[in-house]
Formats: sequence, structure tokens, C-alpha cells
Amino acid sequence: MNNSERGGMVKMHQDRFIEAYRKFRESVDLERTAGLPDLNHLVWSLLAGMPNVPADEEDSTEAPLRAIDQKVAILKAVFVEVHRERDDSFLDEALSIYDEAGKLAKLLIQEAGTTP
Repeated sequence: MNNSERGGMVKMHQDRFIEAYRKFRESVDLERTAGLPDLNHLVWSLLAGMPNVPADEEDSTEAPLRAIDQKVAILKAVFVEVHRERDDSFLDEALSIYDEAGKLAKLLIQEAGTTP
């Protein structure tokens, strides 16, 4: 694969990720804010496949872990957008909960033996 083809693949992947972000964002009521995310609910949501992301469609052993990273990135972006008026300490705490949920979800996937 030459550099041009590789660049096209990256662009296509980025487009699919942005499409997944937009689709999820449209499903969220941006006028309704809440408190901090619940860690257990987040882990469950990530493992249940929410939101849908490009890596969900990949057929590789690393895809489930890549999907978790993509899901966390989308959830964090939408959370910050919904709570943009909140102070930085609130946002920092929330984003760290999302990061922790991602780590726990990956650990559970690895322990289940679905990835190396």
C-alpha cells in the first residue's frame, strides 16, 4: 500500500468516526444537563456497544479495545459540549470518570479472553 492509499484509508476512518460522533450527538438532548457520569453505567454502556463506532465493524483481535477508545472519545466530547458552561474542575472530574470507565471496560474485555 502506498502513501496515497494509506492516506485515503486514514481519511475514510476519520470520516466514519466523525459520522459516529454526529449520529450519537444528535441522539443527545443538548439542553439537558446532569451531574457526573456514573462509572458502572459507563462501563456497562461501553461493553454493550454504545455508542456505535467504526471499530465495532472491524474484524481484528484489537478492534474491541480500539472501539472502547473511540466510544470514550465520543462520550467525552458530547459530555463537554453539553456541560460547556460548567467549571473546569467539574469537567476534569467527569473526564477522569470516562477514562476510568474505558480502562475498566478494556480490562474486562481482556480478562474475557477476547483480545491478546
